[in-house]
Amino acid sequence: MTDLSVCVPVYRAHHAPNLTTVRAGLEAALDGLDGELVVALNGLPAGAAGLGPDTRVVDLGVNRGVAPGWNAAASVAGGDVLVFTNDDVVLGPRSLAALYHALRGQSDAGAVGPVGTHWDLSTGQHRSWVDLSDRRDGELESCDVLAGFLFATTREVFDRVGGFDEAYAPCSFEEVDFCTAVRLRLGLSCYAVAGVDVEHEWGISRRSPPWKRVSFEGHAETLRSIHRRNRRHFLEKWSDLATRR
Repeated sequence: MTDLSVCVPVYRAHHAPNLTTVRAGLEAALDGLDGELVVALNGLPAGAAGLGPDTRVVDLGVNRGVAPGWNAAASVAGGDVLVFTNDDVVLGPRSLAALYHALRGQSDAGAVGPVGTHWDLSTGQHRSWVDLSDRRDGELESCDVLAGFLFATTREVFDRVGGFDEAYAPCSFEEVDFCTAVRLRLGLSCYAVAGVDVEHEWGISRRSPPWKRVSFEGHAETLRSIHRRNRRHFLEKWSDLATRR
């Protein structure tokens, strides 16, 4: 039985940190857990992705985006716990084990991650970051949304939510929507976990010019347009329910 599956979509070859970095840190990050790496190829040839011999792979053929990539990886993953991450992270020792045990040790936890945020869900806007500076390693702090570069959930929760809403492709709001579904639809909680050793480069996630174009499924769209339509979709789904809470 696989304890944990690490699901990673990749759409381009790039310098470290990258998929090779993720693979290199996997054993120490698992700290004795039985884990696997599952990669969704978003239009990137297998030979250019930096795959290892034991990597489970699903090929989407073209770049379909983050949510479809995570869903595709999860569809072939064997773990009871699913970790969703980007390929621009460095997993430190025990980082995945810390998320696994936090998730298993908190009865109302639907998802956990190293970075949490507070949101105004009625307007679809980020309000603040969760401060874990005074927390001991492994302590939890409730939050609205977990940063999408690394978070974990159980297979049961993932299936009950219905996976990631692929209307958010290629990027933006997919983790906001998932965490909101965990909280508002299932009545569970999201927690930021203190002391998780991970580095993140913030590739596509970093602040970029709004006119930057992202290519996916045979066409291109600006980040401004993607963010606006995804925020509109989020509000259509959740603003009424969020307001009633």
